Amino acid sequence: MSVGVFPHAAPDLTQLRKSYADLAAYADIRLVTLSDGTERGVRVLELRAGGGLELEVIVDRGFDLGRLAINGVTVSWHCPNGYRAPWLLDSSSDRGQGFLRANNGFLSTCGLDHIRQPETDTLVDQSCYPDKEMDYPLHGHGAHQPARLISYGVEEEAAHPYLWCEGEIVQTMQFNGTLKLRRRIEVPLGGGDISIHDRVVNRGPTVMSHMMLYHFNIGHPLVSDKSRIDLPNAQHVWGEGDPLAPYPEPQAEQNSALSVFAIDQDVTSGICTVSNPASGLELALEFDREALPFFQLLRMTGQGTYGIGLEPCTAASRSRSGARAANEMLYLKPGEDRTYTINISLKANPLTQSET
Repeated sequence: MSVGVFPHAAPDLTQLRKSYADLAAYADIRLVTLSDGTERGVRVLELRAGGGLELEVIVDRGFDLGRLAINGVTVSWHCPNGYRAPWLLDSSSDRGQGFLRANNGFLSTCGLDHIRQPETDTLVDQSCYPDKEMDYPLHGHGAHQPARLISYGVEEEAAHPYLWCEGEIVQTMQFNGTLKLRRRIEVPLGGGDISIHDRVVNRGPTVMSHMMLYHFNIGHPLVSDKSRIDLPNAQHVWGEGDPLAPYPEPQAEQNSALSVFAIDQDVTSGICTVSNPASGLELALEFDREALPFFQLLRMTGQGTYGIGLEPCTAASRSRSGARAANEMLYLKPGEDRTYTINISLKANPLTQSET
């Protein structure tokens, strides 16, 4: 973790234990099961870091991240989808746009075989699937899959104590290979930081195409007409307009309220910061550009769909054929893997907040 970007100090547990009979009163992680509506049966890990940060890990929806809040203020973007159970979702429905019936919360992981718009593409030659063409839904077959919960807990003995959890999702189809994602999430006690460590491995007998996009969604009050987006050394790849333009108020015209940009950064470690002086909130996202060389920015400025999407990804091309032509398409041989690390820092300035 980059100390320069994520400077929060660890709490002194010896002093804390003098005041708390049970450390869980200060910071804890617990497993709950939702029981109503389309969320019924979905397991969620609730994390309280002790320094004001709260985070939900949606076990049964890709081990993705749900509500993110600091000092009681929610900064993640949410819509009426809720944490829809994956057994109620058909990703190929709505002409391949089924992903949009479940996207909700701070992070939706996209992949493991495809990102962006639905496509039909030729399979890798080694596949023995009878039909040599595959339909890929929006953001791939691995998105929003239920996970196997491996373990979770509080690491009190570390030099910097932290909450942690691990889960695993499997994207598989008979005759067409298996990709497995193992995810570990760590949240240091007393601060506003989150680290995500992913390993994707090909557990099948044939070569598999592989793509990843991390769909982080933030909303009001971090996002408002006072928000600033900072992408150091940003180089515009595609998208109409200025991705870093001042953010507008929510717009009534829905047909022009969505814009997407692909961006390259001339930096060693990718970083994007969204800050809002009016609300005193700031979120920084840092990622390894060797594993995630591109960044996609989603500006949602419509009323009711107001937020910002921060999306580190493996490819900038809009299509699979374009990714192959640009040498951006990844292929994993049997047993081969790739690792991804993303660090998030969330800060709140109470002095600024009290002035607004």
